[in-house]
Amino acid sequence: MNLDGDWPLPRPNTRIKFDRRAAGSTLSKTSSIASTFSSLATPVVAEAVQRAKELSTKSDAEGFHQLRIAFRKLRALYWAYSPFLGEETAANATEEFKRLAAVAGGTRDWDIAGDLLKTAQESGASIELLVAAAREKRAQAVVDSQTMIKSDDVEAFLSDVLLRAQITLQSRCSDLPIRAFAKKRVRLAQRMLQKRSRRAAGRETAHEEDLHDVRKAGKKLRYLLEFFQPVLKGGHDRTIKELTSVQNKLGQFNDIAASETLIRSASFNEVPAEVVQESLQWLEKQKCRRMRAASRRVRTMSS
Repeated sequence: MNLDGDWPLPRPNTRIKFDRRAAGSTLSKTSSIASTFSSLATPVVAEAVQRAKELSTKSDAEGFHQLRIAFRKLRALYWAYSPFLGEETAANATEEFKRLAAVAGGTRDWDIAGDLLKTAQESGASIELLVAAAREKRAQAVVDSQTMIKSDDVEAFLSDVLLRAQITLQSRCSDLPIRAFAKKRVRLAQRMLQKRSRRAAGRETAHEEDLHDVRKAGKKLRYLLEFFQPVLKGGHDRTIKELTSVQNKLGQFNDIAASETLIRSASFNEVPAEVVQESLQWLEKQKCRRMRAASRRVRTMSS
């Protein structure tokens, strides 16, 4: 996959100097919508650029995971500011954030799948060949991620989308205060989460896609609360803590579901089909158990 060819936006002629200071340190209720975006986005972009540089020579799974989180946070931020950025501009940027997050997550996904397969092996499953094959897939995922995520390309792309967003916001909302806007966007994210939670909780049998939608909506709300907490009335630490707890439960289910999908879609030429099938049966059993636990947690939240 050619990273240059996939960019919806051209590279800038100049690079932005990124400041990695804490995002909330310069936010206040009198800040403008435009200046607040810069304060929030710049540290996240700096984090992504630094992670990309480190991962060009390292294969640390946590580093890839943190890079994926940085892109997810940028997606949430661009969604929040999309009324002033413009739906098309925000959509183009967030689509590339999504793609880069998926590329960054390949190594982490195989790490999770490998750990689950080791657990299956410890539980008595005869899948040694598949455990070894998963290690090879993980090594290949590192190479693929490093090939497709070049630090200079990532920095150029992020510099461009950040600069374009800053110029747009300065022209459209440089004098508009942030508090009412932040409150409105957080409320919309809350309603989206409530709607998805009620839909998931209202089914007699849990659906994977519903739980995945709840998980995504919960992440978006949590990121926005973390971003905007300095300018919102009242503390939101308890809500953030609750959302994190729900996300952890949903994440445990997602790890199983994603690993099952990963193994089903991969080819293992040196592994007998019955070995792969044995692992999938074990994963299916664990998935059902974790799905029930995640569904109970979502029902509690929705009520």
